[in-house]
Amino acid sequence: MTVTTASAVADQVRLGDHVCWVHDDEGDGLRAAGRFVAGGLRLGHKVLWFTDALPPSVARAHLDGQGPTTEAALACGQLRIVPAAEAYLSGGRFVPEAMLDALAAEIERARRAGHPGLRVVGDMGWALRHGASVTDLCRYEAEANRLFIDGHAAGMCLYDRRLYPTEYLRPASTAHPATVAPGAGHAWAPLLRAYRTRDPHGLRLVGEVDRSNRGAFAAMLDHVTGRGTNERATVLDVSELSFADVGAASALVRARRNAPSPVRLVGCQPALTRLLDLVDAAGPAEGTA
Repeated sequence: MTVTTASAVADQVRLGDHVCWVHDDEGDGLRAAGRFVAGGLRLGHKVLWFTDALPPSVARAHLDGQGPTTEAALACGQLRIVPAAEAYLSGGRFVPEAMLDALAAEIERARRAGHPGLRVVGDMGWALRHGASVTDLCRYEAEANRLFIDGHAAGMCLYDRRLYPTEYLRPASTAHPATVAPGAGHAWAPLLRAYRTRDPHGLRLVGEVDRSNRGAFAAMLDHVTGRGTNERATVLDVSELSFADVGAASALVRARRNAPSPVRLVGCQPALTRLLDLVDAAGPAEGTA
């Protein structure tokens, strides 16, 4: 990925997005993260940059070279650059729930401080080195989506594919609504965006759902339709969902069957309606890899 392409793609990530950025060179990851962070600072966002492959001093020097100087942002707390292990580990262990609670608190603090949003960059190389299981890692990434659907935060998770075996990287990437792979072109945009709606309670879904983001999709559906919703009826607006594969249809059917309160889909295109009917007629929808 060239510098120009990395910059153009990073500029497409906005509040509400949770992106898996797969790279195979520290320079690519640094350029993408630096662009994302610099853009956030210019917009007045609070920014957290959790570094791993490179020390915070290198990240700061790179950022200073991009235009916005970091001195004032660091001094006032708008920017924090810290080692990833320091942020993600609790007592030397990775506890997904603890990190999720910490991020939720950071989002709220950013809002109270008057920032229009929070941007988070996490270099995830620490996970293998500190023995995080693929189950915990994927649970964390999937559950993190609930923190982004309100549109107050954006997340960029850096995964070096030279470090991560396929059995880690594939499920971790599918827990994100969107993935950037090396060589992504200028036309890249997040495959799926999801926005929480309050009246009615539910989600507005924009884009596509396939094997590449099915874990994220299922987690977001569970969040708005599951037993933690105080048994409110849920409306899923799929009018801007341009593609959904059979796995996505199965997830929707499961959500409707298992929710404690009614789940209504609005804006179904004919192709999705037919697919839902086929999956529904086939009986209990099991998980699809």
